Amino acid sequence: MKLRISCMLDSHEVYKDIARVPEKYRLGTDGQTIKEGDICKVTVGHRSILLSLRGDVNNPECQSIQVDERTRRALSVSIGDQADFQFQRVGWVGQYLWAWRASDPAYRIGARFGLLSLLLGFIGIVLGIVDIVREIVAVCSN
Repeated sequence: MKLRISCMLDSHEVYKDIARVPEKYRLGTDGQTIKEGDICKVTVGHRSILLSLRGDVNNPECQSIQVDERTRRALSVSIGDQADFQFQRVGWVGQYLWAWRASDPAYRIGARFGLLSLLLGFIGIVLGIVDIVREIVAVCSN
């Protein structure tokens, strides 16, 4: 879908890895409307980035997209350009990668602590199973 890169995001939305697109232009590659807040792979040409798509209540009829400078650089677009954008929903792995690579440290650190917690939980389960097996072997050998 051809969208014009309009003015920048509000200052409180910079480095949040989001894009503002009016609902009627927020269509996935399957033709379905993408819900506000869904994480999508946004592609322009051969470049892509993971973004959370949000609505644009200030310009609901404008065929435009608002993104921050970091995103414009990643997609090689500038304010005022018109480009063919493709939005593709991602699964839970893509959502996790969005958080892992996020420019906002709150998302990034949360994702990394989540992985650390998962790994520590897995180690705890393995150690628990090893201990149970050792006890069973000890009881059987007596």
